[in-house]
Order: sequence, then structure tokens, then C-alpha cells
Amino acid sequence: MNGKYKKSSQSRYVYIVIETVTVIFTTCINMLNHSILNLVVWGVLTGIIAYALYYEDMDKPLRRIIECEALVFCMSVCESLGVILLQCILQAADIKNVNETMLYCLEVTFSKVILIFLYYTFINRFVKKSDIPYAKTRYIMYGIILLYNLINMGVIVENFKNGEENYLCAVNMGCIVLADLYLLYFVKMADEKNYYEKQLIALEQQAKVQYEYYLTQTKKYDQTVHILHDVNKHIKAIEGLYGAEQGNTAGEYAAEIRELLKPLIPVQYTENPILNILLTDKESVMREKGISVTIKVDNVNLNFLAPIDITTIFGNLLDNAIEAAEKLEGGKYISIKIGSYHKMIAASIENNCGEVKWKNGFPVSAKGKGGGIGLLNVQSSVKKYDGNLILKSDGNKFIAELFLNS
Repeated sequence: MNGKYKKSSQSRYVYIVIETVTVIFTTCINMLNHSILNLVVWGVLTGIIAYALYYEDMDKPLRRIIECEALVFCMSVCESLGVILLQCILQAADIKNVNETMLYCLEVTFSKVILIFLYYTFINRFVKKSDIPYAKTRYIMYGIILLYNLINMGVIVENFKNGEENYLCAVNMGCIVLADLYLLYFVKMADEKNYYEKQLIALEQQAKVQYEYYLTQTKKYDQTVHILHDVNKHIKAIEGLYGAEQGNTAGEYAAEIRELLKPLIPVQYTENPILNILLTDKESVMREKGISVTIKVDNVNLNFLAPIDITTIFGNLLDNAIEAAEKLEGGKYISIKIGSYHKMIAASIENNCGEVKWKNGFPVSAKGKGGGIGLLNVQSSVKKYDGNLILKSDGNKFIAELFLNS
């Protein structure tokens, strides 16, 4: 409840007291060893606490109560599965003379172990609202820990087959449950830490792209100031040439000045000034590197895109295309197309490249650690607009397609 809903009371002590009283009361009920009563008490307490101490912005108390009751029921089923698993193990091993006290300890341990694993593996994903994906490594670690637990529990069961009491094994079973709680939580936190570290690297890389873009614009500004500083001299020089009836020389002088100013004036590809500047900059870089470039932009409105997302999406994709194309010998090309598709904006960037290796749906970067973060940034920005990024290669051709909801 603490992870899914908002608290009605501002005092944390209220929740500490409620949690403590609930644990003590339910422990007393558990000691009566009446499963139906136990489940009913849990259901009633859960409903009351969910209704009285928590709320949601779109307040629907009935739905909140049903969700919590469903969780209690689900956890009860998981505990039952643990008991059933124990019975299957005992039956398969033909063990029938287990001491009643030891059998009770085994049932409690098996039920809690299965509950803990199912909670961390499946239930937790539906209970708590989180955008953090589960890495394969987490599932592998969960599987290894569960396998070790089952083997360990199998050894303990073997010790009870002659009806003996072994309280040291009972203590060991309690330690297994506590160790599972710690290890599974540790694996979960390590996975989330790794995810946030990648996100941090992605944000740093995005900030780097923004900073480099800023430096480029600063350099252009300095060039503009330098040209404007000498503009009177250039005008007087051209007037002097015309006055000396050297029209051809004056025309060549004016053309030279025009070429000097051309890179500083962004081409009006779209109504979005940021994208115009970005495409103009990248086109200049491509031509410097001997890359043939084609830019085709339909009459689309891209003003719904935030400036930082424009730089992140198109800056990263174009940088990747330039980096791949410039490594080739011979003809190099990059084709950029932006248009509309139904009610969406569709864009594609195509370039020729060498062999492309793939991993988890992304091309493997040759930059080593930290490489490929740019595409993660692109994907993150595209998702903001309920869009989709598609990367594919065909022979020596690489295509990045993206769709954005306007």
C-alpha cells in the first residue's frame, strides 16, 4: 500500500503503530492455526486499512479495496502452492514419518519461500507502479537462488524422514527465509541501480550533445560577428571595384562574401527553427566529409516537439549516420525524409554502412562502454510522443525510422 497509494495521514507514526498492531494481532490469530479465520482476518484488516489510511488522486476506494483484497488472496494461493510443492516432494521421496512439529516448520518455510519468489518475480510488477524494466540477469539470479533453496530444503527434508526432531534444521529453515528476503531484495536493488546508472549516462550523453550543439552555435556567432565587423570594409571594397569599372572582380568578391555567409543562414526546411538549424549544421558537416546528402521534408508542423527532443532525436541519429558513412571508401550517402503518415509524423534516415552487429534490437556500438547510449536517448524522447523507433539494416544499408504522435 505504501508503494502504490498515497497516505491519508501526514504522521509516519500512525503507520508505524498500525503496522505493529497488525503484525501482533495477526500473529495471535495465526497461533490459533485456523486457516479460514486467518484469511478472513487478513481480508477484513486489509480492507479497513486500505480504505481509511490511503487514497488516490482519482479516488476510487472500492477499486483500491478490491486490489488489496486480490493481493491478499493471491499471496494466500502462493503460500498454498508452497505447501503443495512440499507434499509432492515428500510423496516423491516416499517420506511419511515426519514429526508433526518439523512438518509444520517445513510447511511454513516452503510456503514463505514460494511466496517470496513469486512476489519478487511476478506479483511485485503489478502491485507497484514502476517504469523500470526487469533485466534478464535479475530472472537468472532469482532462478539460481530458488534452485539453491530447493536443493537445500531437499537435504533438510531428508533429515526428517525417520520422524526425528532437529531444531537446528528448523532454525536453518528460518534463516533460509530471511536470507531469501535479503538476497532477492538485494538483486532487485542492484538491477534498479544498474538501470538508473544507465539512465544517468544517457542524460549525461544528452547534455553533452546539447553542449556540443551550443559550442557550434557559439562558433557560428563568432563568425557572424567577425563578418559584420568587416561588413563596411567589404561594401567599400565592392563599391571601389565597381567605381573602377571592374564589375567582374566585384561580382566575384560579392559571390565570395555570399559563400562565406551561406553556412550561417539556416535553410528553411520546416517551420521549426531548431530543426532547420540542426539540419543545416549536419548538412555542412556531411559535405565536408564528402558524404552526398539528400533532404526531403514535406509540409509538416513539428512545433509540438520540444527543442531538447529535436536535438536528441535528430542530432543522435544524424551523428550515427555520419559516423557510419564516413568510414566507407567510395560513394557515401545519407538520405533524410520527413513527412506525415495519417495523423503521425514519419521520419527516416538512411545511410550506407559496413557490417552491422545487433544486440537486444540495437546495433552494437564500436565505442565500447557507454556506446549506444545515444539510441537509448532517442528511444526515450520518441516515447514521450507515443511514438516508435525502428532500426533495421539491409546489406550495406542502415535505416532508422521513427513515428511521432503530434
